[in-house]
Amino acid sequence: MQVVFILFTIFLILAVLMVWSLSTMVGLIRARGVPFVTLRKSQLQAIGKYVKLNPFDRLVDLGCGDGRVLRLFARQGVKVLHGYDVNLWACFLAGSINFIKGVKAEIYFKNFNQVNLKEYNIVFCYLLEGSLKRLRDKFDRELKPGTKVVSYAFEIKDWRKPKIIYTNLENKKLGRIFIYTI
Repeated sequence: MQVVFILFTIFLILAVLMVWSLSTMVGLIRARGVPFVTLRKSQLQAIGKYVKLNPFDRLVDLGCGDGRVLRLFARQGVKVLHGYDVNLWACFLAGSINFIKGVKAEIYFKNFNQVNLKEYNIVFCYLLEGSLKRLRDKFDRELKPGTKVVSYAFEIKDWRKPKIIYTNLENKKLGRIFIYTI
């Protein structure tokens, strides 16, 4: 009986690892090479310090990963928080942590390129420059005047002039927050 339990446990662990690996690989392909990279606590603190939102803002996090940014803005009182990601494991993790912490953010396992962004007035991105470049036309088409696009670490090249916040004055390439207004 004990041998069966041990074998079942090993099988279960291997199955979870396989699902995680497969979903990560599929997510990477579906995201066009944008890896699932979480923000560190110090990075989240900097975002929270320099990006202040109010309860009436409607925020979407494109490539939300494990939902850390959504939880950050939930602590600021934002009521409408939606996150999209193509990594099934990240979505599961985000939903689980949000449930445990009582955060009312909605997580969607969906490609954000297929989502109309017109209902949001704040768009958060922690994406590589290539992905941001592909989003420029979508932002111009779907976002209303006054909407803010907050891009952590990476600039949206050849688009609008951003307000740049440097969170690391010793190395200005690290910790930059780009805020664009439509």
